[in-house]
Amino acid sequence: MRLTAIATSLLAIACAPEAPPMQLVPMPPRGEPAGPAGGAAGAASGGGLAGGSAGGASMPVDAGDPADRAPRRWAPPSSPVTHDVDGDLLAVLEPQALQGACDAVKRGSTDRATRLRCGKWMFFYEGFGTVGVPVPLIDFLQKYYAGYYGPGFSRMGLVPDPTSTRHLPLGLAPTSGKVGTVSTYAFTCASCHFGRLPDGRYAVGYGNLSLDYGKLLGSLGAPLSLSVNPNDMNVHPRLKAELAGPIAAARMQSGYQVDMGVTGLSLLGAGSMGALTLQDQERFLALRTGTMDFLTKPLVDDGVWTVSRVLPLWNLPDATQRAAAGMPNELLSWNGGTRSVEEFLAGFVAFGGSKDTWTQAQLAPLAEYLRTLRAPAPLAPLDAEQVRAGARLFVTRGCLDCHEGPSGESARTYPFELIGTDPAYAAIYNPGPDGKPCCNFPGDASMVTRQVKAPRMAGLFSQTRFLHNGSVSLDELFCLAPRDPSRLEGQRSDGHGVSCEGLTEAERRALMAYLRSL
Repeated sequence: MRLTAIATSLLAIACAPEAPPMQLVPMPPRGEPAGPAGGAAGAASGGGLAGGSAGGASMPVDAGDPADRAPRRWAPPSSPVTHDVDGDLLAVLEPQALQGACDAVKRGSTDRATRLRCGKWMFFYEGFGTVGVPVPLIDFLQKYYAGYYGPGFSRMGLVPDPTSTRHLPLGLAPTSGKVGTVSTYAFTCASCHFGRLPDGRYAVGYGNLSLDYGKLLGSLGAPLSLSVNPNDMNVHPRLKAELAGPIAAARMQSGYQVDMGVTGLSLLGAGSMGALTLQDQERFLALRTGTMDFLTKPLVDDGVWTVSRVLPLWNLPDATQRAAAGMPNELLSWNGGTRSVEEFLAGFVAFGGSKDTWTQAQLAPLAEYLRTLRAPAPLAPLDAEQVRAGARLFVTRGCLDCHEGPSGESARTYPFELIGTDPAYAAIYNPGPDGKPCCNFPGDASMVTRQVKAPRMAGLFSQTRFLHNGSVSLDELFCLAPRDPSRLEGQRSDGHGVSCEGLTEAERRALMAYLRSL
C-alpha cells in the first residue's frame, strides 16, 4: 500500500480545512446586503433575509425587530466577471473565456477581468509544482477500474472534467512535481472546493461534502497490489472484499496483465515515501465523506489523528468587516490559527515544496478570484415568516454571542470544552515545547490555538454535514434526529447543545429555516 501513501498528504494540501486568498470586498452595516464585486452567486428563488436584492422574498421590517440584527445572505454581484454557479458544468468552467488569461497576466496585464479569469483557471488547473499522484497509477485505474472509482473518480465524489482527454476529474491536473522520476497529477483547489450542490447545480467554492477522501486515498494502491498478490496482508480486508469482483473483471480485459506489469515497473521510479498500515487504512475507511485528517503521512505527519470537515470558500470578509466584528485577523482553518490568506498561501506552496518558485504576486490572481466568491441562494422556496422568526430567535437566544462575524462566523476561537464537541482536533500540529507546529511545518506558535472557531454561515442549504468534524446533519445538530452514537476516533458527534436546549421543536425548525436561507 506504499502507492496509497504517496497521494495522501498531497490531497490534504489542496483540501486544507480552508484554502482562501487575498483582496477583500467591503460589506455594508448589519441588516443590509453586501454588494460584492465579481463572481456570480447564481440565481435565487428562496425566501429569506437577503436585503431584498438576492432574489429572496422580502418581508416588512419592524423598527427595532431583533431579526434585523441577524446575519444575512450576501447579495450576488451586480456585474459579475465569472460565472461560478450553474446546472450546466461547461457554463461554470467557461473554457473559452479563461483560455489565455494567465498568459496575459504573465505578460503584465493588470485588467481586473483578465486577472479574475486567470485566478479561476488557477483554481481548477494550477498544481503549483507540487508532487501528486503518479500518472501511471491514475491512468491505469481509470482504464481498468472506472467501475469501482467511477469515470473521472466520480464515485469518490469528484466531478469528471468534460474537457479532459485523459478522463481526469476536476481537481487533478498535470504538475511539474515528481515522485522520484515519475510524473504526477497534482491536486488543485477544485479537488475539495468544487462540486455539485444537492439541488444539482455546480458551484465554485463549495466545500465538497461528497468527496470520499478516506476511501479514495485508502484504496489507490490496492488494485495493483491485490492484482499481484490477492492475499496481500498489507491491504485492509474491506478493500479486498470490495475489489475482488473489479479485479476479476479487469483480468478478463485484453492487455491487463501487460499494463499491470508496465505500471508496476514504472512506479519503481517513485521510490519509497512511507506506507499506510492496516491501522491507517482503518482510519481512512472510517472517515465520513467530506472529512479528512489534514496532516498525515507520507509528507508531513503530525502524529495525531485530527478529523475536520471541508469548508466552503464563500463570503471571505475584508479588513473593514473584520474590524467591525472585532476579529483580530482572518481566523482561517477550523482552529483559527492561520491569520491571513497570504499566510495560508505561503504555507501551501512551502508545504508542497514550491516556496522558491511562487511569489505572492504570482499567486495574487487566484487570491483575487477567491475573494469574489459568494454563496449561492437556495432554489427551494422557504417560508419567509418562518425564516424571519428564526432570525429573531438567532438574536434573542444569544447565538450572536458566538456568531457575530460578517457571515455569522465567530470573531474569536473557543475552547473545545466550552462547545462540548470532540476535542481531538485541539491537538493538530502536535506542537513541541516551544509551542510551534511540529515536523518543520511552515508557521509559528500562533497557528497552535488548541481551540475551534464557528465557521462562516454561508450556503448552509447546500451543506449536509456540520460541526468541525462533520459528524452531524442539520436535523441532528438541532436534536430533531438521533446523533451517531459511535465513538470513532476524532469523529464523535457530541456537543453544541445550545442548538437543542430550551428550544421547542417549532423554534428549532424556525432556526433551521433561517440558516438555510443564508
